Amino acid sequence: MFSILSWRNPHKRRLIISYGKDWLLVIIMTVVFFMVDLIPPFHREFSVQDKSIMYSYTVNETVPAWSLVLICLLGPIVFIGLISLFIQKSVHDFHSGILGLCLALSMTIMLTDIIKITSGRPRPDFLSRCQPIADSVDPLFGVSNVTICTTPIDSHIMVDGYKSFPSGHSSFSFAGLGYTAFYLGGKMHMFDKRGHTYKCFMFAFPGLAALLVAISRTRDYRHHWQDVFIGSLLGAGIAYFAYRQYYPSLIHKQCDSPYAMRNLGESSSTNDLEVNNIRNNDYDEDDIESNGSNNSLGVRVPNHEPYSDYNQQQPIKSLGPPSNTLANGIPRY
Repeated sequence: MFSILSWRNPHKRRLIISYGKDWLLVIIMTVVFFMVDLIPPFHREFSVQDKSIMYSYTVNETVPAWSLVLICLLGPIVFIGLISLFIQKSVHDFHSGILGLCLALSMTIMLTDIIKITSGRPRPDFLSRCQPIADSVDPLFGVSNVTICTTPIDSHIMVDGYKSFPSGHSSFSFAGLGYTAFYLGGKMHMFDKRGHTYKCFMFAFPGLAALLVAISRTRDYRHHWQDVFIGSLLGAGIAYFAYRQYYPSLIHKQCDSPYAMRNLGESSSTNDLEVNNIRNNDYDEDDIESNGSNNSLGVRVPNHEPYSDYNQQQPIKSLGPPSNTLANGIPRY
């Protein structure tokens, strides 16, 4: 399997370039996130009488950023590595799993930060960060703005105070742990119609961990419940999207295996590829990597038999010579 990294073989070179585009997209979205994070957020007006932003500032967060990376990135990488390399014994499964995880997380942090910057919603502890001028009141026919704050506008605590919506912790945790849940559900064949309820509980464990991370943001007064709710939906949705790029549906009969490696055309060296007579763009969800295959690339040769509808009876082929008349005796023309 590691022989795929060879650059000399034309097919393998095209394969590396193809997956390299996916990794490049992950890198680009990560870079965009860091660039967007440097942009000052929109300074939304607020009321000093708004009780939803009067909570105290929590210095020590329940789940700091470093532990979030440990829980939602490094943890899933180790988990996917153990399952794919030691149980599935498939490097292709490992690569697909890690690529999907990185795609989910990079897309999530990029979209989350873009929304944060453009919405500029104050956090529940905003007034504690702002420290308004003593005896500040709202205008008679309006609300206040950032000019009444004694804390410097460009300070980190103030900039971060305008990044409430949506919750980054919630979206990141549901993206990483949600993806892990989908990966685990596929490996267990959770929807195999045999009623193994324990599989559902195991599937729910990563989601429960993500939920606890999200709830901690309301306990720390870092986010409103709407921020947590939308952030969780965003992360979970992107996690499923990223998972389906490389794995079939959880109800698929081979949901424990990733899609077969991309067929980018036949190589001149058929001995290296061992995939003669495989047509371009001839794969669908049934073309899953087979761990028991002798193919060096882990590619399963697709079945070219025509699809038959279970509700339709197949026509009976006549063994005799073709008839020149139709069933009602009318001659053919």
